[in-house]
Amino acid sequence: MLNVLTYCFRTAAQSIRMNILLNLVTIVTITITFIIFISFILIMLNLSLVKQNWIDQLHVIVYLKDDAPQRDIEALRQSLVQMAEVHSVHFISKEKALTILRTSLQGQDGILEGLTMNPLPASLEISLNESCLTPEGVETFVNKIIKSACIADIEYGQKWLERFLAFFGILKITGFTLGGLLFIFTLFIISNTIKLMVYNRRSEIEIMRLVGATSHFIRLPFCIEAMIQGILGALFALLFTYTVLQLGFKSLFLSFQFYLDAGSIVLLDFPISLYVLLLGAILGLAGSLASLSSIDEMQA
Repeated sequence: MLNVLTYCFRTAAQSIRMNILLNLVTIVTITITFIIFISFILIMLNLSLVKQNWIDQLHVIVYLKDDAPQRDIEALRQSLVQMAEVHSVHFISKEKALTILRTSLQGQDGILEGLTMNPLPASLEISLNESCLTPEGVETFVNKIIKSACIADIEYGQKWLERFLAFFGILKITGFTLGGLLFIFTLFIISNTIKLMVYNRRSEIEIMRLVGATSHFIRLPFCIEAMIQGILGALFALLFTYTVLQLGFKSLFLSFQFYLDAGSIVLLDFPISLYVLLLGAILGLAGSLASLSSIDEMQA
């Protein structure tokens, strides 16, 4: 078995050297495909973190009517605390709301000068249990409390969350569609490359068949050659993506983390790199298997 594998790897390496230009075109095609694929995966993973982080921090803010009696507000707060969907309820008075606003303006609070009255309403900030932190769960909860006489308005970010989820879904469908088309195109390139290799070595294949070589023994070097093409293409894509990230796009990702409150970001690490290399080998193997029927046609 060791001798067979040694022969197959030596034959595959020799075929790559003898057809360097054709193999180079194939490897470059695989590299471009994997650069696009890796970029899409990084974008999707980081957007998924943003989505989950925003959902985890989702709060329902209930703005109270100015003329609502304090006893009614307290009764509303107690009823909310007892609801199964609610994790905690925090009351924010009109005065505290104004203080928070002044603090958030950070030196620009001069725009509030001249106010003769506090225009901000009191509110209840409601944190929901994890099981309810979905757009549907929040919508159901809001519909249960919205008819309270103390409530002037409710804010819970439903519209922007729905838009973000819709954008995320469209991006995911578009990415997978584009990725599927790119991988099919790459399989086509690998398949045709292996067919040309088979055609160039048709005399050698006939001699091998005459001396008793099995079909699997003849096919194995071509499979190994295609797997080497896939691994090299994936490796070059990883090196290119890593270099680009280190040269400047890492700071862009860190800005993305800060401004979108992503919590943490996903960059290239060992598990992702290993999966990409494995996918490159599988892609090369699939392309070779799709083309090796030409060996049987030569025999026929």
